[in-house]
Amino acid sequence: AEARRHNADGVICGHIHSAVIRDNYHGVRYMNCGDWVESCTALVEHEDGRREIIDWSAAQPQGDDIETFADDQAA
Repeated sequence: AEARRHNADGVICGHIHSAVIRDNYHGVRYMNCGDWVESCTALVEHEDGRREIIDWSAAQPQGDDIETFADDQAA
């Protein structure tokens, strides 16, 4: 209601809530980036203006897929 009262096109929030982008949430675009500490999510805007939620934990290798390097192997 407050966003519509101010004629805002959208609202961006961040907290420990679930990350989400809703194009029509009570008449405005609602974006919540979630949080970096517990869910490892972030809201990004691309150069062309697109916005998306990235989930860092989902993009990282798990278990046997993790590469490890000894100090003498570091570049």
